[in-house]
Amino acid sequence: MGAAYHLEQMYEHIYNTRMQGIPIVNDSIKVQAVGFRAWNQHVLGVLITPWFMNLMLLPTEHTNWDGYKFGSKHSFAFEAGSFEFILGEEEGLGQYMSCSMFSPMFDFTSHDAAVETAEAIMTGIFKAENKEVLQGQDIAPEVEHDELGVVETVVEGAQAIGAITKEGLEKPLSRRELLRGGFLKRSNE
Repeated sequence: MGAAYHLEQMYEHIYNTRMQGIPIVNDSIKVQAVGFRAWNQHVLGVLITPWFMNLMLLPTEHTNWDGYKFGSKHSFAFEAGSFEFILGEEEGLGQYMSCSMFSPMFDFTSHDAAVETAEAIMTGIFKAENKEVLQGQDIAPEVEHDELGVVETVVEGAQAIGAITKEGLEKPLSRRELLRGGFLKRSNE
């Protein structure tokens, strides 16, 4: 998908310019867009960088973000629950929304592990049975047009997915378990 390629190129440039020498960078991780697809008049996927892993929403010609302000928070419902995204803007890319999964990326010892996690997240958010796993974890309250600005925060819903993903990946998974969200089910055992 062209949007994913453009996103990768943009963040590869950011990595090679603005992020050099920054202590939160895990140089064993590469910039990669994972699982991007059309979703609900947006393009959705996971962006991996050496300093974060975020769910990303990119606009399409059908997206209406008129009136949304930089730093505003917006909740989107998936089968696994509601996730809060923050509106950002990057020169050369334009507007996007992001939901932090991991930051920084020091929990990952290899790029392959980060990619497997991103793939598992993209599979897991579209499975209704994962909603039960996440209930009671106060996932992303409904927020519209919050003007508090952008802060370095990990949304509680994203933390829940991240923690469950990390726990689930500590034990080896078969490819079948990974694709079926086995990392989420293991947290209930």
